Formats: sequence, structure tokens, C-alpha cells
Amino acid sequence: MTRMTNQSAFVIKPMSFWKALLYFGLSALLFRISLYNGTPALMRLGLTPFKANIVSFTLPLAILFALAFGFYKRDGYPLSWSNIKTRFRLLPMTGKDWLWAIGGLVVTFLSIGMVSFTAQLLIAALPAIAPPDFFTPWQTPGVPISAVVFADFIGSPLKGNWGVVILLFIQLFFNIFGEELWWRGYILPRQEKAHGKWAWLVNGLLWLLWHVAFYPWQILALLPICLALPYIAQRQQNTWVAIIIHLQNGIFQFIILAMVLGLA
Repeated sequence: MTRMTNQSAFVIKPMSFWKALLYFGLSALLFRISLYNGTPALMRLGLTPFKANIVSFTLPLAILFALAFGFYKRDGYPLSWSNIKTRFRLLPMTGKDWLWAIGGLVVTFLSIGMVSFTAQLLIAALPAIAPPDFFTPWQTPGVPISAVVFADFIGSPLKGNWGVVILLFIQLFFNIFGEELWWRGYILPRQEKAHGKWAWLVNGLLWLLWHVAFYPWQILALLPICLALPYIAQRQQNTWVAIIIHLQNGIFQFIILAMVLGLA
């Protein structure tokens, strides 16, 4: 059962599978180039591996964030907060929304953890898909989580290093809101017009393929969240639910925050 929203006041055009594939595909190409070519290019210009990764990872996500509002404006919707909330389905959280969000967060976190070992197995079977050396420890399967590992990569002690925290949380903001406002806030409602009750499946599989373009070793580990998150977002008709579930991406930011505070 889904809630009734005011989206009927908006003229939402259906998005065909092929157009969605184009949007996901071009975005994946942008992300691949930014991470795999942009990161080493920034390092050659003098940025540390940490800062180069922050820039190359955040830039394409910031573009998705801008695209969500750019396409919103292109479609002729009024630039007011009330209309933005309605079109992107940023609706007040109900009790059921919170139950689905927390349940989805727990279930996807646990299920991803249960299949995370597959990343190393895939790399062992297909060495060509292994992450490059300049990727961060939290992007590389099998790297232990420790203050020494992170401090070595960042290039300075972590305790009291608030600059690192600020950069990581800027990255997290665009990671969560760039993807969710674009994939679930803007695109999913259009896919619902084309695919009905199966829109979540189309959205989820395309989102999985989007990740495979730059994290091919994570194809099985990411499957649970790539399917569960759009399903719950469509079921509840609320993008905030997807945003909350997607926040599990910030686990490493919070781990580093704990290290900066001297708690870990």
C-alpha cells in the first residue's frame, strides 16, 4: 500500500527503459573517468591521494545533485520549497516510513556484510577488475580498518584533524543527496509512469550496473541495497526513506570521526 501524494498536481512524463539506461550509463561513464583518470591526474598536479580522491569522487556526485534540480526546472516546475518537496517526494516521515527505513537499513547492512567476501573472490578470479593502488582503504576490499591505515593514507595523524572530517562529510552529503535526489527523487517517479509496480526493479538493476562501471568487484555485495532501497522508496513513496537507508555509506566517515575524536 502506498500513500497518496500531491504529485498528481505535477505532470510527470514516463521515462522509457532506454532513456533511463542512457542517463545511468552516461553518469557511470562520468564517474569512471573521474575516479580512474581524474584521481591520478590530480595527484600529478600535487594533490595528496586523499584530497585527489575526495575531489574526483565528489565532483560527479555534485553534478548529479545539480542535474536533479536542473531537470526539475527544465520540466517547468516552480522553484519553491513546497513544490520541490512534493516533486522529489521529500515528504514527512510517518511511523511506517521510519519502520521501513530502519528495517531496510539493518537488513541491507547485514546482508551486504554477509556477501562482502565475494569482492575478494571476484578479484582473485579476475585480477583485471582489482581497484587501483590510489583508491582509499575504504574503497579496497580486505584492507583492515585501523587508525594507522587511515592515517597513513591521509598523510597526517587523525586525532584532532577536523579538516579530514569536513572533507569526508562534504563527500558524504553529495554521495547521499546527489544520488537519491537524482535516482529516486527525479528518475524513479518517471519510471513508475512507464513500468508501474516494477519500476523499482528497473531502477535497482540500472543502479547496480552504474556501480559496476567503477566498482566491478562489488557487484554481488551491492545487490541487496541496490534492489531493496528503490523497492522501499517506491513502496513508501518517500525519498527520505531511501536517504536514511543510503546513509550506511557513511560508516567510514563516522569511523574516521571517532578516530579524530580519539574514541577509536
